[in-house]
Amino acid sequence: AGLRGSLKVSFSTGSFDNDNDKKGLGGGLEIDDDDFLPERPELQLQGVDPRKGWNFRGVHRAIICGKVGQSPVQKILRNGKTVTTFLVGTGGMFDQRLAGANDLAKPVQWHRIAVHNPMLGAYAVQQLVKNSSVYIEGDIETRVYNDSINGEIKSIPEICVRRDGMLI
Repeated sequence: AGLRGSLKVSFSTGSFDNDNDKKGLGGGLEIDDDDFLPERPELQLQGVDPRKGWNFRGVHRAIICGKVGQSPVQKILRNGKTVTTFLVGTGGMFDQRLAGANDLAKPVQWHRIAVHNPMLGAYAVQQLVKNSSVYIEGDIETRVYNDSINGEIKSIPEICVRRDGMLI
């Protein structure tokens, strides 16, 4: 299954513009490098105003590796969306780096996790149980609510796992 045939190549020695043929080299086209290279804008120095800072809002992202404190619970909100919540503990005996008499275990820090992604929420309910290891990436958010008993406004920091979050 081969191709048989001949390849014919033809060249032209004529110029495109006969009036400029007198300049030599037989070419009537003059090519300038400036036609192809765009002009670069001049770089400007950017200083930092001490009153305004770096004009950087920051990253409110958390990566948590720990143990699940309670089995995930899935709740249905008034708007029909589901939220899966559970606690993850970091620190404690699992965070003890050096073994020795002087090194004491750090106290456990508990992190409230709220999974707003329905697929990851279903995965959490099916796969995670108490004391299982978990890796979570999500946004740090503060949920504000009115306490029904005292009538006080309370705020709870939690790690929200949404579309761009991870749960392994």
